Amino acid sequence: MILFEALIAVLLWITAGWRAPKVWGRGRDRTLWWTFFGLAVMMTLRLPAGRALDQLTGVTDLSYLLKHLFGGVLSSAALLAFLRRVSGQQGESSRPWQLRVALPFATASIMTVLFFAELQPYETRAIFQDFTARVALLAYTAVFLGFLSASLLGGVRVCWRWGRESGDEALSWGLRVIGAGLAAGVAYALSRITALVAHMTGDGILPGDLDDHVSTYLLMAALLLIVVGSSLPVLGKLRTWRADRRALLRLQPLWHDLTEATPSVRLDSPRGLAVERLDPRNMHGRLYRRTIEIRDAALTLSDYAPAGMRKRARRHVYAHGLVGAQAAIATEACWLAAARRARLRGDTPAANTEHQPAGGGRDLRSEISALTQLSDAYHSDLAREFADTCDRLPEKQT
Repeated sequence: MILFEALIAVLLWITAGWRAPKVWGRGRDRTLWWTFFGLAVMMTLRLPAGRALDQLTGVTDLSYLLKHLFGGVLSSAALLAFLRRVSGQQGESSRPWQLRVALPFATASIMTVLFFAELQPYETRAIFQDFTARVALLAYTAVFLGFLSASLLGGVRVCWRWGRESGDEALSWGLRVIGAGLAAGVAYALSRITALVAHMTGDGILPGDLDDHVSTYLLMAALLLIVVGSSLPVLGKLRTWRADRRALLRLQPLWHDLTEATPSVRLDSPRGLAVERLDPRNMHGRLYRRTIEIRDAALTLSDYAPAGMRKRARRHVYAHGLVGAQAAIATEACWLAAARRARLRGDTPAANTEHQPAGGGRDLRSEISALTQLSDAYHSDLAREFADTCDRLPEKQT
């Protein structure tokens, strides 16, 4: 079990770590980060590091208090605030934000007072031998698990309601998985308070340490589901990033060829394909810029494609059996290939030329689809044959 707990702790620290630069460096909402930070501290204190902290400070079971403050009070309050924000419920709550801050603060204060007043001198198991300490432990646990259960139930309600109504599929499933994790957290809280009362009145509900094992499994399940659920929207963003990267690399050859003849349209100096593959930054922005530069280059090269060239390109395409939208894209690819060579040769641009793209769209996705088809046609034998034919024609017929 300790290995599994250590694995959960590592996952939580990794999650908190990779989120930290985004939320602290860019001033974004930090509630989810505080959630994972608190959970990571709690899981770390469940490991031998907690016992080491107790020995280092000389405060008996200090880790017991801290893991509840960080993993229970801080994390549950922060997670509930995060869920209210992403669901759009933050401004709709009837409770003022001061109460949502004061309640966890009051809970933490009561727990701290009870701990240092009655619980701190004892090892955890020795508390049951002293009546006053036993009552203090019951009060401590009731306050802690009461706040935890109320927060988690509020989170479950938000997750299931907005998980059904969210238009984003990844966010919808993420909220549902988080809701399942919070429900497991409520089950954990109920099992802990039930086991505590049973130990005070007898030998417990289950024999041996099974009560502790059951509550531990419930806690691990809750944490794992919360980590997975919060990662699902990120997976959606990762799919978008991969699609943008694939489109960026696929348009690289067309962009390189056209802007080689029209370098003034480039915002930045060209980079090799290997660098493009390895650089993960700002994929969407780079793709958006690439589509603009391809269209700008095509507009510039249209001055080197007079009406006669375009008519021959159309006849060339029709002769190969293409019709409709496919023929229009292939025609544009043919005269672009010939116009690029004319520009590189230093030919004189034609007068009164107009450029109407064969395809395109009102959004980036449809524009990428159109440019991808144009790229395939541009690098086909059909366009290459037409450009070779134009090279053999006298300049006045080009």
